[in-house]
Amino acid sequence: MMGLGTLLEKARLRQGLTIEEMSDRTKIKPQFLQAIEEEEYHLLPGEAYVKPFIRTYAKALGLDDEIMGDVEGPAVISEEVFVDAGIRERRERAKRARRRRFLVRVITALLVLSGAAYLFFRLLNV
Repeated sequence: MMGLGTLLEKARLRQGLTIEEMSDRTKIKPQFLQAIEEEEYHLLPGEAYVKPFIRTYAKALGLDDEIMGDVEGPAVISEEVFVDAGIRERRERAKRARRRRFLVRVITALLVLSGAAYLFFRLLNV
Protein backbone atom coordinates (compact mmCIF):
# COMPACT_ATOMS: atom_id res chain seq x y z
CA MET A 1 0.00 0.00 0.00
CA MET A 2 1.33 3.39 -1.04
CA GLY A 3 1.63 5.97 1.71
CA LEU A 4 -0.08 9.32 1.40
CA GLY A 5 3.22 11.19 1.20
CA THR A 6 4.46 8.93 -1.58
CA LEU A 7 1.21 9.43 -3.48
CA LEU A 8 1.58 13.22 -3.26
CA GLU A 9 5.25 13.11 -4.23
CA LYS A 10 4.57 10.89 -7.27
CA ALA A 11 1.72 13.17 -8.38
CA ARG A 12 4.00 16.22 -8.07
CA LEU A 13 6.83 14.56 -9.99
CA ARG A 14 4.42 13.29 -12.66
CA GLN A 15 3.40 16.90 -13.25
CA GLY A 16 7.07 17.96 -13.37
CA LEU A 17 6.76 20.32 -10.40
CA THR A 18 9.35 21.14 -7.76
CA ILE A 19 8.73 21.55 -4.05
CA GLU A 20 9.37 25.29 -4.47
CA GLU A 21 6.74 25.57 -7.22
CA MET A 22 4.26 23.74 -5.01
CA SER A 23 5.16 26.05 -2.16
CA ASP A 24 4.32 29.05 -4.37
CA ARG A 25 1.01 27.44 -5.36
CA THR A 26 -0.05 26.37 -1.89
CA LYS A 27 1.62 29.07 0.24
CA ILE A 28 2.95 26.26 2.45
CA LYS A 29 6.65 26.39 3.30
CA PRO A 30 8.79 23.96 1.27
CA GLN A 31 10.08 22.18 4.39
CA PHE A 32 6.49 21.39 5.41
CA LEU A 33 5.66 20.01 1.96
CA GLN A 34 8.81 17.90 2.15
CA ALA A 35 7.77 16.65 5.60
CA ILE A 36 4.35 15.67 4.23
CA GLU A 37 5.93 13.75 1.34
CA GLU A 38 8.24 11.97 3.77
CA GLU A 39 5.28 11.38 6.12
CA GLU A 40 7.14 13.07 8.96
CA TYR A 41 4.10 14.89 10.27
CA HIS A 42 5.81 15.73 13.56
CA LEU A 43 7.87 18.31 11.61
CA LEU A 44 4.73 20.33 10.83
CA PRO A 45 3.99 23.31 13.09
CA GLY A 46 1.23 21.44 14.94
CA GLU A 47 -1.34 18.68 14.72
CA ALA A 48 -3.99 21.17 13.62
CA TYR A 49 -2.01 21.83 10.42
CA VAL A 50 -1.65 18.23 9.22
CA LYS A 51 -5.02 17.69 7.52
CA PRO A 52 -5.41 21.22 6.11
CA PHE A 53 -1.87 21.14 4.67
CA ILE A 54 -2.47 17.72 3.10
CA ARG A 55 -5.83 18.83 1.66
CA THR A 56 -4.30 22.01 0.24
CA TYR A 57 -1.38 20.10 -1.23
CA ALA A 58 -3.65 17.44 -2.75
CA LYS A 59 -6.01 20.06 -4.17
CA ALA A 60 -3.11 21.96 -5.76
CA LEU A 61 -2.05 18.69 -7.43
CA GLY A 62 -5.60 18.03 -8.62
CA LEU A 63 -5.91 14.97 -6.36
CA ASP A 64 -8.52 16.40 -4.02
CA ASP A 65 -11.29 13.86 -4.73
CA GLU A 66 -8.95 10.87 -4.98
CA ILE A 67 -7.19 11.51 -1.72
CA MET A 68 -9.86 12.81 0.66
CA GLY A 69 -10.58 9.37 2.06
CA ASP A 70 -6.92 8.94 3.00
CA VAL A 71 -6.70 12.37 4.57
CA GLU A 72 -9.19 11.39 7.25
CA GLY A 73 -6.48 9.22 8.75
CA PRO A 74 -3.12 10.30 7.38
CA ALA A 75 -0.59 7.51 7.59
CA VAL A 76 -0.18 6.57 11.21
CA ILE A 77 0.59 9.80 13.03
CA SER A 78 1.66 9.01 16.53
CA GLU A 79 -0.26 11.13 18.99
CA GLU A 80 2.72 10.87 21.34
CA VAL A 81 4.86 12.68 18.76
CA PHE A 82 2.48 15.63 18.77
CA VAL A 83 2.14 15.62 22.55
CA ASP A 84 5.93 15.58 22.94
CA ALA A 85 6.32 18.27 20.28
CA GLY A 86 3.62 20.37 21.94
CA ILE A 87 5.28 20.08 25.33
CA ARG A 88 8.67 20.97 23.85
CA GLU A 89 7.15 23.92 22.02
CA ARG A 90 5.45 25.22 25.19
CA ARG A 91 8.70 24.83 27.14
CA GLU A 92 10.62 26.75 24.47
CA ARG A 93 8.00 29.54 24.48
CA ALA A 94 8.14 29.72 28.28
CA LYS A 95 11.94 29.85 28.17
CA ARG A 96 11.87 32.69 25.61
CA ALA A 97 9.29 34.57 27.71
CA ARG A 98 11.52 34.24 30.82
CA ARG A 99 14.50 35.56 28.84
CA ARG A 100 12.46 38.54 27.60
CA ARG A 101 11.22 39.33 31.12
CA PHE A 102 14.78 39.12 32.45
CA LEU A 103 16.03 41.42 29.70
CA VAL A 104 13.25 43.94 30.38
CA ARG A 105 14.10 43.90 34.10
CA VAL A 106 17.81 44.42 33.43
CA ILE A 107 17.13 47.32 31.05
CA THR A 108 14.70 48.88 33.51
CA ALA A 109 17.22 48.55 36.35
CA LEU A 110 19.95 50.14 34.19
CA LEU A 111 17.66 53.04 33.28
CA VAL A 112 16.71 53.62 36.92
CA LEU A 113 20.36 53.46 38.04
CA SER A 114 21.55 55.77 35.28
CA GLY A 115 18.75 58.23 36.09
CA ALA A 116 19.64 58.12 39.79
CA ALA A 117 23.35 58.63 38.99
CA TYR A 118 22.50 61.57 36.72
CA LEU A 119 20.40 63.22 39.44
CA PHE A 120 23.06 62.56 42.08
CA PHE A 121 25.85 64.20 40.03
CA ARG A 122 23.51 67.01 38.96
CA LEU A 123 22.77 67.80 42.60
CA LEU A 124 26.49 67.75 43.51
CA ASN A 125 27.27 70.30 40.82
CA VAL A 126 24.59 72.78 41.89
